[in-house]
Amino acid sequence: MPCRFESGPGHQTLDDLGAKTRNIAGFLFLYDFIFMSMSFDNQYHRLRRRRLAESTREFLARGKSVARCELCQLASYACICNWRPRLASRCEFVLLMHRDEVFKPTNTGRLIADVLPGQTHVFCWSRTEPEPALLNLLADPARLCLLVFPVENAPGHALVSHLPSGDQRIPTFILLDGTWKQSGRMFHLSRWLDGIACIKLPDTRERGYAVRKSHQEDYVSTAEAAALCMAVANEEDNARVLSDYFALFNHHYLATRGSYPPDVSELHKRLELFKGSG
Repeated sequence: MPCRFESGPGHQTLDDLGAKTRNIAGFLFLYDFIFMSMSFDNQYHRLRRRRLAESTREFLARGKSVARCELCQLASYACICNWRPRLASRCEFVLLMHRDEVFKPTNTGRLIADVLPGQTHVFCWSRTEPEPALLNLLADPARLCLLVFPVENAPGHALVSHLPSGDQRIPTFILLDGTWKQSGRMFHLSRWLDGIACIKLPDTRERGYAVRKSHQEDYVSTAEAAALCMAVANEEDNARVLSDYFALFNHHYLATRGSYPPDVSELHKRLELFKGSG
């Protein structure tokens, strides 16, 4: 027979109390998740929600049976949300995402939106129908738009290796976010990008992308390219923080893939210094 107590008007069983406690715990969990989702919101998350609403079939990533964090899309035991840094930068980024890339947990472009939510503009790429907001952004005279793509000679695109001294325009780096094959197609088929100069990024011998591999030595991940862009803009500290966040993503993604909890290291401690600092 259930035990009863009389601490207030009316009688409650311990089972009743347990049910109420579980309901309160569930509400608090939901409240925390909603609060975190709002504080972590950026244009990538908004685009992903829109694409999910428009999608007619479910995207099934590898490891689809893994219980994932809804925000960072890594396994719940390997979530990186607690180490997400916030940066302040004069640079801005435009992510042109291939439609398939929006749902992939291996995508690294979203890491840029994590650390620079107010300076990262995210769009789905379209060959013939780019969004008006994107075209307006590219035509903004207050911006110095530069296309990030590893090419030496491309008709319609000048090649620059540094930012003009004393230029007061906002450095706006355009990143083609897809597989390397998709990015090449996006570059060559987007006539509305003609006339925009390409930025030559500094050489880097260390490539840290452990999730996808490229046969081209000058190909780096989207997040790595963004860090190099900030280095070109003389924002070395920001470049190092984004590189650390990218390294953390790799570490935790491999833990997700291998089904083991990631070790906490000096990398985590460094990133904790930049939580909410932007």
